[in-house]
Amino acid sequence: MPDDPRPPGERLIIIVGGDALALATAQEICDLPGHRVNVLWEDDGEFAEAVARIGAAFVPGRPERRDALERSGVHEAAAILVLSRNDELNLQTALRARDANPGIRLVLRQFNRTLAAKIEQNLPDCSVLSLAWHSAATYAAVALDPSCFRGLQFPEPEGPLTGFALRQSDAAEIAGMSIAIAEKHLGARIVAVNGDTDCPPATQIPRNAQVVVFGPMEGLLTSSPRQSEAGQMPLRQRLRQAWRHGELRPHRLIDPILGSLIAAAIGLFVAGVVYFHYEFPLDWLLSAYFVLTTMTTSGYGDIVPSHDDPSEIIAAMVLMAAGISFVGIFIALISARLTRAQWVRMQGLRRVRRRGHIIVCGAGSIGSGVIDLLAGFDRPLVVVEAKPDPAMVERARDEGFDLLTSDASRDETLELCNLRAAHSLIALTNVDTLNLEIALGARARNPTMPIVLRIAEAGLAASIARHFDLETTFSVAALAAPAFAGLSRLPGGRGRVAFDGQEFGIAELILGENESHQLPAGAIPLAVGSEDGEFELTRDIADLEPGTRVLILATIAKLREDPETFRGMIEADEAARAAAG
Repeated sequence: MPDDPRPPGERLIIIVGGDALALATAQEICDLPGHRVNVLWEDDGEFAEAVARIGAAFVPGRPERRDALERSGVHEAAAILVLSRNDELNLQTALRARDANPGIRLVLRQFNRTLAAKIEQNLPDCSVLSLAWHSAATYAAVALDPSCFRGLQFPEPEGPLTGFALRQSDAAEIAGMSIAIAEKHLGARIVAVNGDTDCPPATQIPRNAQVVVFGPMEGLLTSSPRQSEAGQMPLRQRLRQAWRHGELRPHRLIDPILGSLIAAAIGLFVAGVVYFHYEFPLDWLLSAYFVLTTMTTSGYGDIVPSHDDPSEIIAAMVLMAAGISFVGIFIALISARLTRAQWVRMQGLRRVRRRGHIIVCGAGSIGSGVIDLLAGFDRPLVVVEAKPDPAMVERARDEGFDLLTSDASRDETLELCNLRAAHSLIALTNVDTLNLEIALGARARNPTMPIVLRIAEAGLAASIARHFDLETTFSVAALAAPAFAGLSRLPGGRGRVAFDGQEFGIAELILGENESHQLPAGAIPLAVGSEDGEFELTRDIADLEPGTRVLILATIAKLREDPETFRGMIEADEAARAAAG
């Protein structure tokens, strides 16, 4: 085990992983008093330096090997967090750690959410988190309501999508109301008013106050600041906007080659009608009839040019030669357009006619989770994925959302998405620069549309949000690291949320049999739920039945100053889970 200058008696946590998530999780735990962290991963000088900078110790070695686990301190560790990108390696490492130390707490990262739930059910003192599903809740919630800054599903796995959001008291029409009445009006739990989390029900909400609320997204959407839909614009405004962006201009509506061909054909037709009207002579209708039958080579012989007049013969020959050329070219162009249209439709490329829709760019693991969560809301979906799997194609057919099979960063693809009428866009591909390119391309077409951006590394996400004014940019690692850090101690750890300069841990507790159900100072009850998905907002847990699931906020500053404050709460939760399991 590496030399550790810290005093003995501290709680040792082992983290297995070599990416941004492992580093961010180590940082979270190092910030807690009474904890020390050893990071186990294959030898990497640059990563080892990053680990040392945050105050953790780096242990080089293959994590699945017993000798590496022993050098990392597995026999003395209170918990091991296995966070590599390889599900099999994570499970293998966790089981070997449990063999070496039967009392160690296991926290695993797993891609497969179904497998994660089964592992939790069958392996004692173990928490498993699907990174994709954990982050998908925030991306989905923010896409629905841009004032939302954190989303989660409670209770898992069948509970509703919930979120923390900001409201301005005057705009939400709750200024002057008491907290209790405002909560009924909003259908949400008021967590803070102007940064103050002490919100007794009788307190009156002042004007121009910033209010932090928590509740199910269905309720939050009724008071969301973004209510106006592009689809509800007056027709005149929509036509003016379409003209401004060039959608109604002739060069956008008609193919230039086809337009030139039609113009030339019409010119020749008019010239022929005028010539033969005076040359035969015939009335205008019969002249047009003769010219049309000649140009289309379907002449009936009922009107023929005079064989004694060379000019009539030459004019008729010119009409026939030009006519057959025009008709041939026209048929070729139309056939090509029809063939391309059929190919485009087979490829899933077609112009979207929806309005007020949410565009999801990237249907990978996180994108699929976002689609799952958004499917329960009355919002049309447009999914853009370059290489969708057969399951996603079949799902698009069954559920009726648009699936465009193309690269979302291409201008042609963005044009098909009807961005000017969209509610919001989420960029969720696996490439950060591609997500940024999609976001900037979308902004150029609709500067007022909310854009939710996925960026892997937390530092880059913050820089992009700051320099490109894309405030709803979220790092998967930044969202998941606090959750993994919380799971190292509490099975119901759900991550962290910050507002008004304060940080709060989110936790899901199970109330025990013999407890008075009193939360420690600094803890705020939010909602109660059951395993079958029942959900109810709450302010007080004193009268709740044992075994009830409770979602709370716990002040991080209080936890760091006095870790013992929440020890009783954690022990009661562990006892309740053991009794239930």
